[in-house]
Amino acid sequence: MSKPPALDRRTRTRDDLLVAAQTLLATRSAGSLGIREIATEAGVVHGTFYNYYPDVDGLIEDLAALVFASHAALVLDLRESDRDPAVLFARVTRRSLRLVAGGPTFGRLLFDAGLPVDRFIGGLRMAMAGDIAAGAAAGVFRVDDVEIAVSLTAGAILGASLDLHRGTLPATAIDAVTARLLESLGVSAERAAALVSESLADVPPPAPPLRWANIPTPLREALHAA
Repeated sequence: MSKPPALDRRTRTRDDLLVAAQTLLATRSAGSLGIREIATEAGVVHGTFYNYYPDVDGLIEDLAALVFASHAALVLDLRESDRDPAVLFARVTRRSLRLVAGGPTFGRLLFDAGLPVDRFIGGLRMAMAGDIAAGAAAGVFRVDDVEIAVSLTAGAILGASLDLHRGTLPATAIDAVTARLLESLGVSAERAAALVSESLADVPPPAPPLRWANIPTPLREALHAA
């Protein structure tokens, strides 16, 4: 993963505000945060907040986008290594679920802190739509309706992520969940089992707090342009 160049002062202050919010969200919910306490935690004057966000909701939306960007950065190498849609789906899904199961940061922000989950699931759906459509076009996936397949698959991944975060599902279930999802896309049980059995390098989740400065520059620019 390439290291982004030094960021300008404005971007650093924006990250300071996001870091402050994450510190407060460790024990609070998004709906309880106030502008003055975020600014104080970030070490900036109250009025500085408005140079970046119109209100707390604007900051929370940006933090939700940062959560998705951090996830996208952790699977970026997988998207560059293999173009087989089934292989790609298996690798991305397994690493994504490991991300939630491997530590509290992502699960806390996604499910406990009150961030808008639709920002994360929307980004996940967008990436998945391209993957499933490519797999269907190549005959690797057998689906009657790509949009329905995307909706059901994204919902299943989100549900499994919540269960992993809550401990309802153990981390050892990740491969079985991924295999079942592959089968729902028309992949044979034998191939699905083989795909989830392959060795997959673990990439540790980013140490909290999350920052835009830690997102690779090309990905950061692409997400901001979308």
